Amino acid sequence: MIRIEKLISRRGAFCLGPIDLDFRGSSYLTILGPSGSGKTLFLETCMGLIAPESGRVWLDGKDVTDIVPEQRHISYLPQDLTLFPHLSVRDNILFGARRRQLQKALVESRLANLLDLLEMHHIIDRTDVATLSGGEKQRVAMARALLPEPRLLFLDEPFSALDATIKRQLQVKLREINQQLGVTILHVTHDQEEAFLLGEQLAVMINGQIRQVGPRDDIYYRPATLEVARFLRNQNIFDLTIREILPDGSLRLENDICLVAPGHAGATPGEQLATGIRSEEVVVIRPNKPIGPELQENLFHATIVDILIFGGTQTLCVRLNDSGMTVNAELPNCAMRDLGYAIGDALQVCLRKRSLWTIPLDAGAVTRKTHDD
Repeated sequence: MIRIEKLISRRGAFCLGPIDLDFRGSSYLTILGPSGSGKTLFLETCMGLIAPESGRVWLDGKDVTDIVPEQRHISYLPQDLTLFPHLSVRDNILFGARRRQLQKALVESRLANLLDLLEMHHIIDRTDVATLSGGEKQRVAMARALLPEPRLLFLDEPFSALDATIKRQLQVKLREINQQLGVTILHVTHDQEEAFLLGEQLAVMINGQIRQVGPRDDIYYRPATLEVARFLRNQNIFDLTIREILPDGSLRLENDICLVAPGHAGATPGEQLATGIRSEEVVVIRPNKPIGPELQENLFHATIVDILIFGGTQTLCVRLNDSGMTVNAELPNCAMRDLGYAIGDALQVCLRKRSLWTIPLDAGAVTRKTHDD
């Protein structure tokens, strides 16, 4: 559906690209990256609002690089929504369809479907869009974008101005729209929860470059670079060296800590690796609980030095007794209530082998320290 070839675009001193991206196997792609990484510039260049310095853009197998946006059969939902204050709700929704001179009967049929899908019957006859709530304005803008039945819908941080409850409701509604209408969506966001909730495929953009593309689990559990790992809030990262390649292909890694990690092609003894594990993948061993075979490796005695509370989860900051290194382990509140842990308590943690990821370190690369200074 979308193919980007060696795309370079500029805005002032900022350079986007070169970017190569081939998005065919999924109907929902999220471009995830921090503010200022070039996500909006990428979107505007793909849509034809900004001419690229070089490279090509293909939609549905057709090179559209030199075609004006209104001839690409796409729709755009910008961050600021751009509703027309002098038009009613109905006229705002119908604006694009009327510009394209779609048949009235077809428009009315599509409108009726969208009013049901977006639950908008109670506001369709409102004459002043200024009186709408933020969530209602969002639904109006979404209906306007979807009414012409575009081949491709571009979304630019569409929910960033909404409160958390309304945002989640509309995110779930957008999933339903994508599934029911079958429209392909390219959505840029800095919100990691939003990106993983909605995107069937994700691309991580940092400093104008696509650093990793793939399915949700690959991005989340197997970051391709340290930049991606840090951006995705991987809190446990260690600088380790391959000491031995075990008979099953696993790697014995050592430095301030000794771990056994999954192997990878081309691994050689003496190679330095960044090795990490997400905090929710760290296994906290309950007292007096039998330890199964899977948890026998990478098992450490530790002491809780801090407990951080984040809404529905809590993070145990534990110091490994042998090395003095600190590891974070995330648990849901219900587990913490059952365990009753407090600062100073002793426990065991397992850095489960199958949950570890490794990235070869380039010369001079430095990972975040995970031990006390």
